[in-house]
Formats: sequence, structure tokens, C-alpha cells
Amino acid sequence: MTAQAGSAASPSSPTSDRKLIRKSMRTRRASLAPSERNHIARTIAVHLDRALLLRPGKRIAVYYAVRGEVSLAPLIRKARERRCKLFVPKIIHFRHGRMDFVALQRGTLHTNNYGLLEGSNRSKRISPRHLDIVFTPLVAFDVHGWRLGMGAGFYDRRFAFLRQKSTWRRPKLIGIAYSFQQVAALVPEPWDVPLDAVVTEKGFVEMK
Repeated sequence: MTAQAGSAASPSSPTSDRKLIRKSMRTRRASLAPSERNHIARTIAVHLDRALLLRPGKRIAVYYAVRGEVSLAPLIRKARERRCKLFVPKIIHFRHGRMDFVALQRGTLHTNNYGLLEGSNRSKRISPRHLDIVFTPLVAFDVHGWRLGMGAGFYDRRFAFLRQKSTWRRPKLIGIAYSFQQVAALVPEPWDVPLDAVVTEKGFVEMK
């Protein structure tokens, strides 16, 4: 995905340097105080709960934050209270960007060779087509739903089938971000899969 936003920190100026955006955003994320980071995570969880997305029985994919990403810990707690069915990523082949989703079960998570907390091989897998909602981390996003990730392409590959437009579209992909991660425009690559929504501490970002 090619970005056009001349300063990664500003949502109003264009640039084409994805590496610059990634570096800038990661620096800004790392600069957040733990108290601010925790407050934002709790606020985002409240926004999603009030939007009635965490309903009993919903099959929801979550992630465990790394490198300053927004934590989903408060969201996971709320989802469990609402009796949602939770799933987490499981990397099958890092070099080829292959990822599956497995049931989130207490005591089965482990850190893989790439420093990511993921599900166990023993946990039940689910087809991505059977998920209702997938909460995704990101580095930057725009109001058209385009997402800049870390570059490995796991989510774009796993949800490539969503590029085929239809009247029934599941799962819904919802990006989780700090508000400063919004940029003016991201020019998508042919393989990019757009987000249905993005939620920050300020609420839902209106998609155009």
C-alpha cells in the first residue's frame, strides 16, 4: 500500500514514503505514556460496546498488541462478559504470509518465533468466512478504509476473498487505532482489502 501524506504525523499533508510513515507512527506510539495507552484502550472498548457489536454468540477475531499497538485487553474482557466467541491469529508460514484463526482459550497462548502472542495448534480453527467481526491492528489508515500495516500482508492475504463484491459481506474488518494514525490518503495496492470501519479513542471514523 502506497501512502500519500507528506507528513506521517499530519492527516492533511501528502507523502509517498511508506517506510517514513511506519517509522514515524511507531515512534509516536512508543512515546505514549502507559496511563494514556491504557485509557485509550478502555475508551475504544466502550465505543465498540455501545455500538452493540459485542453481542452474545458473535464470532470475533481479536489480536494481542505488540510494539505500541492499541491493546484489546479491555475489549476482550467486555466481549467475554457479552458471551462472544473469540478467536486469535495463528501464523502458519511467516515468509509466505499465511495466517489462520484459532479459538482463544485461557492458558493456550504462546509467543512465537517472531515475538507475537498467538493461539495454539491445539485450539479449534475457524474459517475466516465464518467470522462475524475481525479487529485488526494497523500503522496508518485513511477515511476510505485503506490500511497500512507492517508490510507482511497477513490480513490482506487471509481476507482476499472480500475483494469480490457481493451483497453479503462477512466478516466485517474493523481497524483499531490511535486517532493520530489517520493520514490524508493511502493509495491501495491491487491486493489490499479495505476496512469496513476504524475506531479510535475519538469514536468511529466516518468512511467515505
